[in-house]
Amino acid sequence: MTNGDLHVNEYLKPRDAKALPKRRGREASSFYPSLLEAFMSLGQEAMEVDVAKIGRRPQTVRSALAKAIRTGGLQEKVRVSLIGEEVILLRR
Repeated sequence: MTNGDLHVNEYLKPRDAKALPKRRGREASSFYPSLLEAFMSLGQEAMEVDVAKIGRRPQTVRSALAKAIRTGGLQEKVRVSLIGEEVILLRR
């Protein structure tokens, strides 16, 4: 298919903007902030997160926890580290 044969207008269809839902996309999960709260309440210096039980890749869990730390304003209290395949929560 060359640019001359491509009719991009065929891929677009009109929508009523007022009929669209107010919020689009996924809702933020409360799981990772709850995990941070549990870690803080246990009083341990360091704990491993059971990534296999969560069912996500270690990198995904680490980045979700890092975002929860940022949005929760906990940067001065907690940090998350990825060591090999282990996700570790550490008190600062």
